[in-house]
Amino acid sequence: MVFSGVLLSLLLPLHTHAATDDSLNLVTSPLPISLSGSPGSTLTTDIRIKNGSTHEETLKVSLMKFSAYGDEGKPAIADRAPGDDYFDWVSFSPTTFAAPPGQWITVKMTIKLPPSAAFGYYYAAVFSRAGAPEKSSGRQNVLIGSTAVLALVEAEVPGAKRTANVVSFSADQRFYEFLPATFKVKVRNSGNVHLIPTGNIFIKRGDKTVATLKVNSAQGNVLPSSNRIFTAAWKDGFPLYTEKESGGQVVLDKDDKPVTDLKWDFSKASKLKFGHYSAHLLLAYDNGKQDVPLEAIVSFWVIPWRVIFLVIFAIALPALLVYLIMRRRMNRLLAEKTGRKK
Repeated sequence: MVFSGVLLSLLLPLHTHAATDDSLNLVTSPLPISLSGSPGSTLTTDIRIKNGSTHEETLKVSLMKFSAYGDEGKPAIADRAPGDDYFDWVSFSPTTFAAPPGQWITVKMTIKLPPSAAFGYYYAAVFSRAGAPEKSSGRQNVLIGSTAVLALVEAEVPGAKRTANVVSFSADQRFYEFLPATFKVKVRNSGNVHLIPTGNIFIKRGDKTVATLKVNSAQGNVLPSSNRIFTAAWKDGFPLYTEKESGGQVVLDKDDKPVTDLKWDFSKASKLKFGHYSAHLLLAYDNGKQDVPLEAIVSFWVIPWRVIFLVIFAIALPALLVYLIMRRRMNRLLAEKTGRKK
């Protein structure tokens, strides 16, 4: 049996993660580290953490677990429960340490794999102030006053099953006036080991591909027996709805949805979209033996009715003016002829 592990922050290995509670500001930067070993061997990996505040903090690291919840597959961090013996396999060095401001500190995570280990184990290394208890903010991917680094450990043993399917593939609207068009892909992992589906959405008008969008470029995992939603947006249009910002933050409406503004960049006027389009989804995941493709299609319309109205108006107005001028001249000529006959 061979074991492999992937260390990542909030299931996205290429991103850093920060959490704050007033003055506490911690940044973690785990690399996408892969580990392998036989049963009974010891796996180690380094976690880097930086104190982003202006004063020294005394920090501690503790162990929790996580699972996926909801269709979006967000991590739900939880305490150890009865029967979670795999917590005993993990240790940290150091467990408590001083963190000067602006400096990176390395904490070593050690996992001693017993002969009986198999399939997936999902850990959360939680960093917080020493002496301060972690307080969960509910079924969210953060802890109040803490930051968590997630570790996925897989045991490659006989019976490992990687099976996924596309539950749904949809556009957020059927008819658009202007872009962006946002697509949602819901993937279901019905196996017993986490997997990473990646691929593209090909936007076509007729048989011509006009755009290609990446799906899950951050290499996010889908945990066993769970769903996860991935999104991709087609923004190459004119004009374009953009999210309104204030002070570097996205402005939200009363329903917590981003407020948008319509941006008219006439240097991109050639990117005006019109007509019927189809989005072809092509994903693939590794089932341990080969790449397995997943496909789906959705269609939609882009009808820029305001632009169409302006074009029609621009064409019709001169024609109307010519008609009115000609009619006035004809009426004048008729009036002159009638006056001569009298």
